[in-house]
Amino acid sequence: MMQGLLKMTSEKEVEVLVDEFEGQKLKLTDGVDVAEDGTIYFTDASHKYPVHDAVFDILEGKPNARFFSYNPATKKTTLLAQDLYFANGVAVSPDQQFVVFCESTL
Repeated sequence: MMQGLLKMTSEKEVEVLVDEFEGQKLKLTDGVDVAEDGTIYFTDASHKYPVHDAVFDILEGKPNARFFSYNPATKKTTLLAQDLYFANGVAVSPDQQFVVFCESTL
């Protein structure tokens, strides 16, 4: 069961940082990277299907994915892109000037 964007403490306690956006649950949070300023960038590969049904999202061929940022200082989640096709990878550039994500389709 996916629980969204999670944080694990050094004491191995799990904290949910984000589990929904604008009332819509995150069902397949999977791509994540953290910028030097602490901003967390992540994808929700499908707002429609959970991980055990991910193949249905790919076969359906609809843009059910989203790309977000999360500011741990303000606890604010920002939608950066939506209507994506199974977005599942994130990388902040080494010089911190941009962030890339990938989409996967058949």
